[in-house]
Amino acid sequence: MARIGPVKLNVTIKGDTATAEVSYDILFSKTDIKKQTAYEEECRLIGDDTHAGDPAEAGGDETLEFMSPLFSKDVTGTEEKMTRMHKKSFRAMDLNEDMNAIPNPDEIRALVILRPALAPQRMSRRESPMVKLKLG
Repeated sequence: MARIGPVKLNVTIKGDTATAEVSYDILFSKTDIKKQTAYEEECRLIGDDTHAGDPAEAGGDETLEFMSPLFSKDVTGTEEKMTRMHKKSFRAMDLNEDMNAIPNPDEIRALVILRPALAPQRMSRRESPMVKLKLG
Protein backbone atom coordinates (compact mmCIF):
# COMPACT_ATOMS: atom_id res chain seq x y z
CA MET A 1 0.00 0.00 0.00
CA ALA A 2 1.22 3.51 -0.81
CA ARG A 3 2.37 5.74 2.03
CA ILE A 4 2.36 9.51 2.40
CA GLY A 5 5.64 11.25 3.22
CA PRO A 6 5.81 14.23 5.59
CA VAL A 7 3.19 16.87 4.77
CA LYS A 8 4.35 20.49 4.70
CA LEU A 9 1.94 23.43 4.91
CA ASN A 10 2.81 27.05 4.27
CA VAL A 11 0.22 29.85 4.43
CA THR A 12 0.97 33.44 3.45
CA ILE A 13 -1.47 36.30 3.95
CA LYS A 14 -1.23 39.37 1.74
CA GLY A 15 -4.03 41.85 2.29
CA ASP A 16 -7.34 40.03 1.95
CA THR A 17 -5.81 37.04 0.14
CA ALA A 18 -4.41 33.85 1.66
CA THR A 19 -2.19 31.55 -0.38
CA ALA A 20 -1.72 28.02 0.90
CA GLU A 21 0.90 25.59 -0.36
CA VAL A 22 0.85 21.92 0.62
CA SER A 23 3.62 19.55 -0.45
CA TYR A 24 4.31 15.86 0.21
CA ASP A 25 5.53 12.70 -1.47
CA ILE A 26 3.48 9.62 -2.27
CA LEU A 27 5.66 6.55 -1.72
CA PHE A 28 4.52 3.56 -3.78
CA SER A 29 5.41 -0.02 -2.90
CA LYS A 30 6.90 -2.37 -5.47
CA THR A 31 3.53 -4.17 -5.55
CA ASP A 32 1.72 -0.86 -6.27
CA ILE A 33 4.04 -0.23 -9.21
CA LYS A 34 3.82 -3.80 -10.53
CA LYS A 35 -0.01 -3.95 -10.29
CA GLN A 36 -0.44 -0.26 -11.23
CA THR A 37 -2.67 0.24 -8.21
CA ALA A 38 -4.80 3.38 -8.55
CA TYR A 39 -5.39 5.65 -5.56
CA GLU A 40 -7.92 8.40 -4.92
CA GLU A 41 -6.02 11.38 -3.53
CA GLU A 42 -7.51 14.06 -1.30
CA CYS A 43 -5.82 17.12 0.19
CA ARG A 44 -7.68 19.63 2.33
CA LEU A 45 -7.12 22.33 4.94
CA ILE A 46 -8.59 21.58 8.36
CA GLY A 47 -9.48 24.06 11.09
CA ASP A 48 -8.10 22.53 14.29
CA ASP A 49 -10.51 22.88 17.22
CA THR A 50 -9.65 19.75 19.17
CA HIS A 51 -6.21 20.62 20.54
CA ALA A 52 -5.57 21.57 24.15
CA GLY A 53 -6.61 25.10 25.02
CA ASP A 54 -9.72 25.50 22.85
CA PRO A 55 -12.99 25.61 24.79
CA ALA A 56 -15.71 23.00 24.23
CA GLU A 57 -17.82 25.49 22.24
CA ALA A 58 -15.12 25.44 19.55
CA GLY A 59 -16.64 22.14 18.41
CA GLY A 60 -14.81 19.61 16.26
CA ASP A 61 -12.30 20.04 13.48
CA GLU A 62 -13.79 21.19 10.16
CA THR A 63 -12.76 21.33 6.52
CA LEU A 64 -11.95 24.89 5.48
CA GLU A 65 -10.75 24.42 1.89
CA PHE A 66 -10.08 21.60 -0.56
CA MET A 67 -6.59 21.87 -2.01
CA SER A 68 -6.88 19.02 -4.51
CA PRO A 69 -9.58 19.15 -7.18
CA LEU A 70 -12.74 17.37 -6.06
CA PHE A 71 -12.95 15.38 -9.30
CA SER A 72 -9.30 14.60 -9.94
CA LYS A 73 -7.95 11.56 -11.73
CA ASP A 74 -6.65 8.68 -9.64
CA VAL A 75 -2.88 8.57 -9.10
CA THR A 76 -0.93 5.50 -10.14
CA GLY A 77 2.72 4.96 -9.29
CA THR A 78 5.17 4.27 -12.06
CA GLU A 79 8.13 4.99 -9.78
CA GLU A 80 8.66 4.59 -6.03
CA LYS A 81 8.14 8.31 -5.29
CA MET A 82 5.75 10.91 -6.67
CA THR A 83 6.16 14.49 -5.41
CA ARG A 84 2.92 16.44 -5.01
CA MET A 85 2.35 20.18 -4.54
CA HIS A 86 -0.98 21.96 -4.29
CA LYS A 87 -1.18 25.76 -4.26
CA LYS A 88 -4.38 27.74 -3.94
CA SER A 89 -5.36 31.33 -3.19
CA PHE A 90 -8.63 32.37 -1.58
CA ARG A 91 -10.09 34.96 0.82
CA ALA A 92 -7.99 35.09 3.98
CA MET A 93 -11.13 35.22 6.14
CA ASP A 94 -12.09 31.76 4.82
CA LEU A 95 -9.39 30.49 7.21
CA ASN A 96 -10.89 32.34 10.19
CA GLU A 97 -12.15 29.31 12.09
CA ASP A 98 -12.03 30.81 15.59
CA MET A 99 -14.86 33.32 15.99
CA ASN A 100 -16.88 34.90 18.78
CA ALA A 101 -15.77 33.53 22.18
CA ILE A 102 -13.16 31.18 20.73
CA PRO A 103 -9.70 32.69 21.21
CA ASN A 104 -7.22 33.39 18.41
CA PRO A 105 -4.95 32.27 16.86
CA ASP A 106 -6.63 30.23 14.14
CA GLU A 107 -5.04 26.77 13.95
CA ILE A 108 -4.79 25.17 10.50
CA ARG A 109 -3.50 21.75 9.37
CA ALA A 110 -3.27 20.10 5.97
CA LEU A 111 -4.76 16.60 5.74
CA VAL A 112 -3.81 14.19 2.93
CA ILE A 113 -5.72 10.95 2.34
CA LEU A 114 -4.99 8.15 -0.14
CA ARG A 115 -7.63 5.48 -0.80
CA PRO A 116 -7.04 2.50 -3.08
CA ALA A 117 -9.66 2.87 -5.83
CA LEU A 118 -10.64 -0.81 -5.52
CA ALA A 119 -10.60 -0.93 -1.70
CA PRO A 120 -11.52 2.56 -0.43
CA GLN A 121 -12.06 1.35 3.15
CA ARG A 122 -8.26 0.87 3.42
CA MET A 123 -6.73 4.30 3.48
CA SER A 124 -3.54 6.11 4.37
CA ARG A 125 -3.74 9.52 5.98
CA ARG A 126 -1.20 12.00 7.20
CA GLU A 127 -1.37 15.56 8.53
CA SER A 128 0.99 18.50 8.50
CA PRO A 129 2.14 20.22 11.66
CA MET A 130 -0.28 22.93 12.79
CA VAL A 131 0.10 26.48 11.48
CA LYS A 132 -1.20 29.31 13.68
CA LEU A 133 -2.64 32.47 12.11
CA LYS A 134 -4.09 35.64 13.66
CA LEU A 135 -7.21 36.46 11.66
CA GLY A 136 -10.26 38.55 12.48
